Amino acid sequence: MAPRHQAPRGTRDLLPGDIERWQWAEARSRGVMERYGYREIRTPLFEDYELFARTSGDSSDVVQKEMYRFKDLGDRDLALRPENTAGVCRAYLEHGLASKGRVHRLWYAGPMFRYGRPQKGRYRQFWQIGAEVIGTPAPGADVEMIALFVDIFDAWGITGLTVAVNSVGTPESRRAYGDALREWLAPVRDRLGADSQRRLETNPLRVLDTKVPDEIALLRGDGWPEPSGVARPSAWPPPMPHLIDVLDPESRAHFDAVRHGLETLGIAYEVDHGLVRGLDYYTRTAFEVHDRSLGAQSALGGGGRYDGLIQELGGPATPGVGFSIGLDRSLLVMEERGLGPTGGAVQVYVAAMDTTRDPAAVLARTLRRSYAVELDPEARGLSAQMKAADKSGARLLVLVGEEEWAKGGVVVRDLRGGEQEFVMKDRIEDTLRARLGATNHGAQG
Repeated sequence: MAPRHQAPRGTRDLLPGDIERWQWAEARSRGVMERYGYREIRTPLFEDYELFARTSGDSSDVVQKEMYRFKDLGDRDLALRPENTAGVCRAYLEHGLASKGRVHRLWYAGPMFRYGRPQKGRYRQFWQIGAEVIGTPAPGADVEMIALFVDIFDAWGITGLTVAVNSVGTPESRRAYGDALREWLAPVRDRLGADSQRRLETNPLRVLDTKVPDEIALLRGDGWPEPSGVARPSAWPPPMPHLIDVLDPESRAHFDAVRHGLETLGIAYEVDHGLVRGLDYYTRTAFEVHDRSLGAQSALGGGGRYDGLIQELGGPATPGVGFSIGLDRSLLVMEERGLGPTGGAVQVYVAAMDTTRDPAAVLARTLRRSYAVELDPEARGLSAQMKAADKSGARLLVLVGEEEWAKGGVVVRDLRGGEQEFVMKDRIEDTLRARLGATNHGAQG
């Protein structure tokens, strides 16, 4: 019989067996953030629709196609958050964080929502881990952000990634580049889809962010028709103009300083002239991390500088830079590479005889102060408990046998190797500590 209800399309349930890898990844990233001096912030899952429409840009796919927008019972125009930088900046202004220090380093983790086409590793409810530095225009902040970005992937064990960087300059340099891009694409304008033709008029840089394979080929210079009515230029198609070539001197110097900083830290990167990011608030530095083995949809995360965003929200001119990592796709990479936590959630299984169930329950509660412990609640026989211990994934079995308990101890068995020993009651925790380590289970990475 089919279930009456299922998770909505584009969402999924995270079940035991999967959630441990998520918790492990979140704990590892939290540790990296804290070592860089970042503090966690949590913002609402929904905000005023205008917050996202104003910051993301009217021509962006987020606003045009992907926003979960709704009216509440008070007729307020709201939206589920499609990203979190706007919400963090709103909170920064609302709570007057500028008065509590010039530079703020913040990080977040949680679900975002976009109405996209579900596919492997991409969902309509998806998780992001991100960070923001608000209050400094220095290129060193961009370098720190990219280094933090890379170090999180290193903490997860994901190697062989490509760091791509570009500069999207100022609004003025982007307008100049937009004119050059329109002129360059004029010979193939009719080969672009309706969306890209619209973007070419309203925001030409959005064309570079296309996901349509035929349009990606055109941007590479493939599939251009031969020119008609004129002599064929020596270089055809003409090379795509690069935004970096029309940058203002300050943006160019900023980008050069970022590149120098990355080289100083030994962070390998490539300049990607087509990297513009999908939201309109970015200025100057833009960056992404790619796993090229994933094919066309290879980006695992990205970010950039947004020096005009807080002013756009009604605050004073305040520079900022940030990134977000797609946790769903990153975890898919970890799973495919066999990365993540080792062992099961249960560390110790306590088994008892009929006559020792009470002391076994007391012992299990004591051990749970430090370890993940499972105790059979059904008063089953010892054979059934032993089978359950094997299935639990526990590393150790603590058997509270009648005879052993009367002698003042228990049997501790290694469920992987099979070795066992008699341990006195006052030595049980020392024995487990020697076998499993000294940290409590909630803090283990």
